[in-house]
Amino acid sequence: MNQTHSVNLSNNHKLINFNVPNYLIIKFDSLLKFKKVSRTSMLLNLMETYLRDELTLMKNDNELSESFKKIKDKFDKPKSVVKEKPMIPHSDDIEWEDRLSNL
Repeated sequence: MNQTHSVNLSNNHKLINFNVPNYLIIKFDSLLKFKKVSRTSMLLNLMETYLRDELTLMKNDNELSESFKKIKDKFDKPKSVVKEKPMIPHSDDIEWEDRLSNL
C-alpha cells in the first residue's frame, strides 16, 4: 500500500495547514533553498522568535505599568493632615476671645 501522507502520531506535535499567497511562498522557498534550510525549521524558528520577542515586550510593558502605578500612587496618596478640633466658643468661656486673638 502506498502512503502519500506521513502521519504524526506524537502527542508533542500538531500538524498545521494554512494558505499562503503564491508570491510569498515562492520567495520564501527560494530563500530557504539558497540557505539550505527546511520550510518547517524556518517556520518553527520564526514562531519561537516571535513568542520570545512578545514575551519580552509584555514583561517590559508590565514593568512600565508597575512603575507608572507606583508614581501615581505616590502622588495620589492623601497627605496626612493633623485635624484639630474646631474651637467653639461658649458663652460661659470668658477667655475665648483672648485665646483666639493669640492664635
